Amino acid sequence: MNRTIDLRSRWTLVTGASSGLGLEMARAIARDHGGNVVLVARRKERLEALCEELRTRHGVQAASIVADLSRPEDVERVFAEATRERVLHGAILNAGVTYWGEAMKLDWDAFQALLNTNVTSMVRLSSLLLPHLIEQAGGARGGAAGLMLISSVAAFIPVPYQAAYSGTKAFILSYGQALAQELRHTGVSVTVFAPGGITTELLENSGLSRRFKAGDLGMMTAAQCATHAVRAFVQRKELSVPGLLNQTLALASRLLPRGLLAQRTAAMYRPGH
Repeated sequence: MNRTIDLRSRWTLVTGASSGLGLEMARAIARDHGGNVVLVARRKERLEALCEELRTRHGVQAASIVADLSRPEDVERVFAEATRERVLHGAILNAGVTYWGEAMKLDWDAFQALLNTNVTSMVRLSSLLLPHLIEQAGGARGGAAGLMLISSVAAFIPVPYQAAYSGTKAFILSYGQALAQELRHTGVSVTVFAPGGITTELLENSGLSRRFKAGDLGMMTAAQCATHAVRAFVQRKELSVPGLLNQTLALASRLLPRGLLAQRTAAMYRPGH
């Protein structure tokens, strides 16, 4: 499985596309690869504005689906609408939410929404999309097809005060790497992308922007991160960790005791310190 994925004039689904990394990956697909995009997020106005931007600036086709991926019925609808009148050759499942604070103070409904968005919707969409992508990989144009799952460096180490978030990202890492092996014979690649800190609304909304800021060691802008992500997707890498510091952290997770790493991380993430 060594052919790159040709995105030009083909459709790629991108979830969580109204801001941050998802928005910038959609831009990179259109700008750098001439690819068409189906964009999924909750905010209709932002999606429509991005679609218009991509059509006008890059001459690609762009469609939007307004959905809340914490709702199972919306997940089913996204797949149905995305594939009703078009053929997908790629899907980037990026939608995610976080929580910064003590795990025992996380409201149960909020945890269920986090779990549904980060894990359940990703697994369900993967199971719906993969037969479709496998069919395209063996189609007349013989083009490779791919699925990308967005994890995090937080998948490699326990992150106190982001316990639920890092747990979901660890699931995505393990699930995605296992799925990649199962699909090696199908012509569909599975790429797990595991970035570190990104200056996005997610950081701002969680309150973590008070702790980690643009320019800090290891922090990336969403645009920088998106360039790494789309390149890894097209090149069909099974795992991509952007940035030397993030790669060092991933390596350290295999060499150092997890308890020590969790202790050091707790000191960085503890609210009020």
